[in-house]
Amino acid sequence: MSGTANSRYEVQPVSLKLFVTGRTPGALRARQAVESLLESRSGSGIDIKIVDVLADPDSALVDNVYATPTIIRTGGGIERRLIGDLSSVEKLEIGLLLEAAA
Repeated sequence: MSGTANSRYEVQPVSLKLFVTGRTPGALRARQAVESLLESRSGSGIDIKIVDVLADPDSALVDNVYATPTIIRTGGGIERRLIGDLSSVEKLEIGLLLEAAA
């Protein structure tokens, strides 16, 4: 077997992109939940980018984001979007199809 035969079993990195609008209460809760999610998964290789659509509206347009907060998961052959109340770490894990941290 060649080295590429096993590549389909390798864990692919997960990228998250969180879109928020300034420092609204919903944006702050979403940021806190995402930070808690990442802390519970330190070393898991999850990459996060936080986009404030007030400062960078073009990024929201490129990713077809029309409401905030929105989080987009890519990687591992999965793309998922969650929109609205993103304050629950457990709901983020379920909605983004992330296995619960050990």
